[in-house]
Amino acid sequence: MLFDANARAVEGYAARRTYQADTNDAGAATLDPHALFDAFASALDEITAHNDFEIAAVAASSLAYNVLGLDANDEPLTPAFLYSDTQNARAVEQLRAAHDWTPICARTGCPLHTSYLPARFVWLRETQPEIFARAARWVSLYEYFLRRVFGRAALSHSFAAWSGMLNHATLDWDDDVLRIAGVAREQLSPPRSAADGLCGLRAEYATRWKALANIPWLPAWGDGAMANIGSGCTDETRVAVTIGTSGAMRVVMPLPKAATALPRGLWMYRVDETDGLVGGSLNNGGNVLDYFSNLLQLPDPAALERELAALEPDAHGLTLLPFFAGERSPGYRGDARATISGWSVSTTPVELVRAALEAIAYRLAAIYDLLRTTIAPPREIIASGAALSNRCVWLQILADVLGVAVTASGEAEASARGAALMALRALGVIPAFDALPAALGVTYMPRAGHFEIYARARERHQVLYDSLLRRE
Repeated sequence: MLFDANARAVEGYAARRTYQADTNDAGAATLDPHALFDAFASALDEITAHNDFEIAAVAASSLAYNVLGLDANDEPLTPAFLYSDTQNARAVEQLRAAHDWTPICARTGCPLHTSYLPARFVWLRETQPEIFARAARWVSLYEYFLRRVFGRAALSHSFAAWSGMLNHATLDWDDDVLRIAGVAREQLSPPRSAADGLCGLRAEYATRWKALANIPWLPAWGDGAMANIGSGCTDETRVAVTIGTSGAMRVVMPLPKAATALPRGLWMYRVDETDGLVGGSLNNGGNVLDYFSNLLQLPDPAALERELAALEPDAHGLTLLPFFAGERSPGYRGDARATISGWSVSTTPVELVRAALEAIAYRLAAIYDLLRTTIAPPREIIASGAALSNRCVWLQILADVLGVAVTASGEAEASARGAALMALRALGVIPAFDALPAALGVTYMPRAGHFEIYARARERHQVLYDSLLRRE
């Protein structure tokens, strides 16, 4: 996308390439780095085909966290493993038995879980020892792209924080975690400032993308942090909830408060060198709707929305744990799987979908309850994400379950806009993010009596969770 100096998307300058993760029943969730680079380069070809504008910088919001191994020639040795890949579940249990992760979590802000790199590296070391030994460096997809076009890479503190290996006190890789993971510091890119980019494309790409050849390419920032910034949730007065393929609820707060006030069950990442990002994530969001759409005979989207709206809160008699891809916050049970109780011969497909929407809202509410132990009542909750687009019912359910107003973001691409704002601030065009307020959409107020109905349903939901998943 191309953004102007007011962080507004320039009409007609957007290139989109679709891709799909490779998955299997063993828990794999990977991407082909060659195919992703080709898509990335193709999109840039499309954007730079017109020379109507003077471009000041390249900024990136990237899916966190992903990792792949490169050999000494920067050729991929592995696919890119996504945060949702759970093939390393056994490594998590091994690390839990061998180490007290509490002090490590205090330093890195990340609990022990399949989505973070320590368990990923231990699993790779044990299951693919020859490849692990050959790896000259471990990078994210965007770092791989940069190595292709510059011959070197840049990694922001924001993106490094998603790895579970960044020491927030030193702003460098944690020594103990490096030792446990079996990775040398030299195999990882040094984390750097959000404003510290690269210039000078390799000759091949300087010719291909003349407008981008000698301008700063800033390091990628985590997509969750950028969704907060892009939707206007830049301090503790606004909480962001995002539902795309997965889901998350996050709040920006200054350091060191973010590090010292981290409730058990949440994580702390970073926006930049001064602000932390506290919240929780779900592996399950819009992907659950996609799953049901493929599995069930559902009406078209408009008709489905009408039928969902016609159902009363929690009137379906179902208790659903929506862990179709495992659990992240707040229980971090990568081995969790979906469970439905109360399913009868009279249960309809639309009731199943409504139960899923409500269940995901309950999981977000559990995160919100933990956030509320560290912040004052927020002024607003701002909701964004592709899965919430044109889904008024889900937004209303969120407001009713949380018991607070939920406002739809008016920004179609909040994460991309967040990256644009980061670049504008780095370039000195704006002094702060609030210089360019985000657009807002419709506000959904909690309806009388519905919060109490959902509170009882949440209790039932928690009982089922505890009976199946609570650790002793």
